[in-house]
Amino acid sequence: MRHPRASDSMRIQNLLDGKSEEITLREFTSYPQITAKSSFDLFGTLMLHTGYFTVVKGEVPKAANRAVIKIPNREIQQCFIEKAGEIFNQDNEEWYSQGLDLRDSLLEGDAAKAETTAKKMLELFVSVRDSAYESFYHGFLAGVLGMTGNSDISILSNRESGDGFSDVIIKNKAARIAAVLEFKKSGSDEPDAMDSICSRALRQIEEQAYDRELKKAYRVIHKYGIAFYNKTCRIIGA
Repeated sequence: MRHPRASDSMRIQNLLDGKSEEITLREFTSYPQITAKSSFDLFGTLMLHTGYFTVVKGEVPKAANRAVIKIPNREIQQCFIEKAGEIFNQDNEEWYSQGLDLRDSLLEGDAAKAETTAKKMLELFVSVRDSAYESFYHGFLAGVLGMTGNSDISILSNRESGDGFSDVIIKNKAARIAAVLEFKKSGSDEPDAMDSICSRALRQIEEQAYDRELKKAYRVIHKYGIAFYNKTCRIIGA
């Protein structure tokens, strides 16, 4: 499941959260099918046969060829958490490439492209954490951007800036371009609500003067208010 679809990612997330999922059993398969981009049903059947999933007693599936499954214990749950941590890092070329796209879009001032990329990554990400908290989104985006840093580009998280602490600052020292990011969790995915949260984040950047020190050395400073709700986001630049 190295490159899960968004729907598969959510099903894996539900299992990691202790919930159950119903699968169609794929009893006849071959190793080439398993090593290719397998379906969740094939993945689930394999994990069921090897003991990493178990059938939920008392829950009746919709059909005879289906089963309701869950992760049987905390030890195996930890195995999946560790595997997810291995998958969502720079060793996964597709994931790393999207991280680079996100970083470059933010440094280029392209809020629309950054939003599209961030949404795609959120849909695929198996968080293994509680996405109800703003700190999750901070950790998610700081981690995604952090793996793209190099000798010219630095990613700073929760650093003292101006009169407070900015969420994330991206610095391209060679080009003398920087980006200041402020994150907020929204209580709704309604467009007006998301836009309002982004505007509040942008006001915080201005009121707390997060760009004060950056103005001394950087010729272009992009500012972004970013609102999150579940597995979606809104990014507005200034």
